[in-house]
Amino acid sequence: MATPNAQGVYEFDLELAYTFSMYSPSNNTPMVYDVNSQKWLRINSTLDSLCNSSSVVTGNLDYALQDINQFSGLHVRMIAINGKIPGDVIVVPLGAEVIMRFKNRMETKSLSIHVHGLNKKGLWYTDGAAFIQQCPICPNSEYSYRFIADTAGTHFYHGHLSTEFGEGIIGGFVVKNLNRKTPDIKGNLLRPSREYYALIQDIGILGIEDQWEVAISRFDKYGKQLNDEWDLSNKSNCWSHARIYDGTPLAYLSPVSALLIGSKGWYSQKDLRKTPSRVPLTTYLIKKGENVRFRFVNAGVGHVIMLWLEQHKLTIVAADGIDIIPIQVDSLVIFPGERYDILIQGLTAPKQKNYRFIFETLERYDYSYQPIEKTIGLANLQYEGSTLKDTDIVDFAHKDCTPADKCKNADPLYVDKEIIQQKVFRSGYEEYFVNIDHDEGINGNLFEMPQGMPYYYYGHEDEILVPCNSTICNKKNGEHCRCFTQFNFTYGNIVQLTLYMSKDANLIAGGKSHPFHMHGTHFYVMKMVYPQGYTKDGLLNSTNTDIPCYGTTCYGLKFKNSSWLNGNVDGMNKNPSFRDTIIIPMGGYVVIRFRADNPGWWFAHCHFLIHHIKGMAFAFRIGEHSQIPKPPVGFPHSCGIYEQPPLKAGSTTRKSGHPTTRRPTTRSSTKKPCRAPPPGCPGGPYGMFPREGCPPPCPSPSSHSSESYGSSERWPRPPWCYGRNAWKYRCSHTKRGHHHS
Repeated sequence: MATPNAQGVYEFDLELAYTFSMYSPSNNTPMVYDVNSQKWLRINSTLDSLCNSSSVVTGNLDYALQDINQFSGLHVRMIAINGKIPGDVIVVPLGAEVIMRFKNRMETKSLSIHVHGLNKKGLWYTDGAAFIQQCPICPNSEYSYRFIADTAGTHFYHGHLSTEFGEGIIGGFVVKNLNRKTPDIKGNLLRPSREYYALIQDIGILGIEDQWEVAISRFDKYGKQLNDEWDLSNKSNCWSHARIYDGTPLAYLSPVSALLIGSKGWYSQKDLRKTPSRVPLTTYLIKKGENVRFRFVNAGVGHVIMLWLEQHKLTIVAADGIDIIPIQVDSLVIFPGERYDILIQGLTAPKQKNYRFIFETLERYDYSYQPIEKTIGLANLQYEGSTLKDTDIVDFAHKDCTPADKCKNADPLYVDKEIIQQKVFRSGYEEYFVNIDHDEGINGNLFEMPQGMPYYYYGHEDEILVPCNSTICNKKNGEHCRCFTQFNFTYGNIVQLTLYMSKDANLIAGGKSHPFHMHGTHFYVMKMVYPQGYTKDGLLNSTNTDIPCYGTTCYGLKFKNSSWLNGNVDGMNKNPSFRDTIIIPMGGYVVIRFRADNPGWWFAHCHFLIHHIKGMAFAFRIGEHSQIPKPPVGFPHSCGIYEQPPLKAGSTTRKSGHPTTRRPTTRSSTKKPCRAPPPGCPGGPYGMFPREGCPPPCPSPSSHSSESYGSSERWPRPPWCYGRNAWKYRCSHTKRGHHHS
């Protein structure tokens, strides 16, 4: 656990900079690892000669390798946090005041940072959703997040502007409740003797920048080439063509190069399957009979991961940071954004030195429904001090799996009984139905980021965003509207969201299940319903009919049984899971509830990276504007639009609701005309602000006009007030009922 400063604050300075994997700064050379000889080799500094025996790293190997980011074992440009990929795990106690200072040294890339799992109660503007809660952190600038670690459990931090959490900007974040002990499967309280934090990531064959180009610029064309043979020299073929066990496809992703566990993975599936003992894997130590806690996080871009451990049971004790009634399982499926805490008890008589954690994707078929091999990743659970030999035999067939209990729920230890009632609510309750579609976003709209923080544009939001009910939203060639999808929840109300994907057409289009994440709140999973129709081979062939849809669009639907409305949904869980990330099954739906008790502007989205960027997201506001906590004085927020005023005095047209400089109004011809403003003053030519200040304004025939030189604004004003956006927020004046300073 970290140590606080003299004021009791936990401070972390985090520098973000480009680096290369498999590169050693201390040796000033790229590195390679030879699996056959198990030797680490320096590449000649001239970069044009082959590795040879003279390049073998000798001496203290641990020291020589400590500054190498192994990543997938390939040489890839990535982003390091204080030189590491991923960044160090941050561990603080519950209730700690935390400062995370990020120094952007990437030269060409802006970003923001989100701590996934913290509710940030009362501090919505520290949550890190770019343009909604803050301006992006520009290159060569620094930005600090100051907040309270208000949510105990296993979390992680990652970039939240575009592709950052697939490029290395990621790290663990653990909040410990020091007064809590962990129950084992029998309900006995215990404190594990040690614990490990394990990030799981899927890494594509392409570099992240190439994936971005393929995904955004040519998405439709490449996505349709479903059965082409791989040709890595042609980006049009660099997509994953796999289907999972129920026949629905994976998210559009680059084929996996490696699964990373912690900071290590390996690009060669052959090496992992044939000679795992020779591959440099992440290794976790355990003693005979010892209880160890593992904190597993799927921090990947889009792949769903199934986790196994040879000859050991997994006891799940927490989900998304929330303690649950312990349950024992053979394996665990983790979607991106989900976290699980698992207890593992060491064997009393182990028969081998290393037992393998097996991480595998859910790939089962190609697009023609022909069986294919899964992508796997491995890590070692090693018995400390063991003299037993390692082995290359791995239980990929999972022979110890027991089919008796196919699926188990994560039931929390405590629930808010008022929220989870099944009844018809008469007051203090809101209900929404949200269609989530892999191609059509939220209720048929693709989310478009605003060009500024909505909080600061209250009352004139149309200056920075396109509302989804606006006629401005033009649809061309069947495209869906790109607009700012938004919900407003009343402070203190119980909110129920029914998130569904019941569209029959989705089965043909290749719809897929999605991990859905809400910022700023945890929610109860009241009901999860899967499709009703499967073939004898387990392939999905029809959707659930509780929310029936028989057309090409399925927006604005409700339950077929109207008695289920207003909170009276049949078949809800009596002891529901309490999560911040949940799966919406393809062809089914999920009902979630939470209390809207955290006022502010928040974000919700699919946690598949490509879908988040593509528009499967929405913003939501809890509370009225007057109920939302105000950001501190000086909070940077003018981040989206700037248009320089004219260099010379003269009238210009008003565009998009942004203020423009107008020619000063003159008096009647019988009176002396107003003197032209000098350089540097409103309405005058561009120039330095005059030392003696600007002259008093001329009387204005329209006293309500605050944008002309003849207004009643205070003079003199400093020169930095004259930028079109800057003057609205940095100068003390009243505009549209809001006072800014």
